[in-house]
Amino acid sequence: MLKEDTTIIALATPFGTSAISVIRISGKDSISMISKHFHAMKMGKKLYKQSTHTIHLGYIQDFLDQVLVSIFKAPFSYTGENMVEISCHGSEYIQQKIIQFLIRKGMRLAYPGEFTFRAFMNKKLDLSQAEAIFNLISSKNDLSHEISLQQIKGSIYEIIQNLKKQLLHVSSLLELELDFDEDHLVGRNKEDIDDVLNQLKTTLSNLVDSFSLGNAIIQGIGVVIIGETNVGKSTFFNQVIQEERSITSPIKGTTRDFIEGTRMLRGILFRFLDTAGIRKTEDEIEQMGIQKTLKQIETSTVILYILDSCMKKKQQKKIFFDVKNLQKEYPSKTIFVIANKSDISSFHDCYGIKDHVSYFFEISSKNPRDIQKIINTLEKFIIEQFNHYKVVVIQHRHYEAFRLSLKEIKEADDSFNKGISEEIISIHLKRALQHLEKITGKITSEDILNNIFSQFCIGK
Repeated sequence: MLKEDTTIIALATPFGTSAISVIRISGKDSISMISKHFHAMKMGKKLYKQSTHTIHLGYIQDFLDQVLVSIFKAPFSYTGENMVEISCHGSEYIQQKIIQFLIRKGMRLAYPGEFTFRAFMNKKLDLSQAEAIFNLISSKNDLSHEISLQQIKGSIYEIIQNLKKQLLHVSSLLELELDFDEDHLVGRNKEDIDDVLNQLKTTLSNLVDSFSLGNAIIQGIGVVIIGETNVGKSTFFNQVIQEERSITSPIKGTTRDFIEGTRMLRGILFRFLDTAGIRKTEDEIEQMGIQKTLKQIETSTVILYILDSCMKKKQQKKIFFDVKNLQKEYPSKTIFVIANKSDISSFHDCYGIKDHVSYFFEISSKNPRDIQKIINTLEKFIIEQFNHYKVVVIQHRHYEAFRLSLKEIKEADDSFNKGISEEIISIHLKRALQHLEKITGKITSEDILNNIFSQFCIGK
């Protein structure tokens, strides 16, 4: 997609019949072109002589429709160019008649995302803000909406600017040392460089770590329900999603594949997955179900490990080591251990399972208050995780750039501590900066731009 001086036009509202539709036009000649084909209900100045951000009632030539025309003069518009928005009646026929009429008069149908592309090229927003607009349009819950708004306001841009300042500061300290001491770094500058490199590592590590949460917020927080057979996983699952999705039976191994159910909790989308009970079995189909369970654990954010309150001491020992192994294999996962069937028997913790996990509950899946207690804790946990990060990364492109930048900073820090030459350290710092500038679009390729903006609808 190349920057052109042509005047572009597209439907900004969804295609279909509605009360009103909005047709968007952008280009240096957009206002003057519309002026030739718009007749105001009240006589006055031509449109191109009117003030910016004004609305005018009239009709398009040959009375195609009575419309409201809004004008936005450069640079005070979304694209940074002269813009016009035509609000017409929401008939598909009228929409297309107006668009085709104006195309015949010299306008061109916009490419997907071309309005936002022009805004980017005219420095009305950076690349991270452009991506945030797409995320905002696609947002499906409160947190994804909030993250997108933060990015549109410039949260990613601001943090990158701060990182760049720190990188330039440490680079200048290195230059200073090169001027005064050709052999190695000495004195206070060495302490300053060490401090800044550590700050950079901490900030970038937080950004990289936030991506798993950000991705989960966009896709839905994955909560996988696991445990041995016949401990009440399916009953618990049905209660949580408030729907009879899983078959419940006293027969072991009833659930042989994972079943997914979603629920919106305080504006956060949770994806609950009921899985096959984990046990040794000769049944090939059940084995396949268990393998799928293990895969779901890998992609989840939270693990709900359900056990039977009535279990014997020998079984408890196995559960204790199962939980310990889960903690070892999935250190980034949060594990809730839930002792189910408390209506039948209290749980006697013989091996100190409660002391080895952050979250432990004794419940009966048949008791709605017990279910609600776990739901409340899940909500609180995710919100606390969200609030822990100053900025939550949701774009994989941003994640990769931050990850590679962090890698270069670690290399610079390692070189610095080993006394390797300042020139080598400076190369790593320069590479770290280049990765950051790819996020805002200061350094980018045409292929990346085309990939980003082609995801937008035509009218955006």
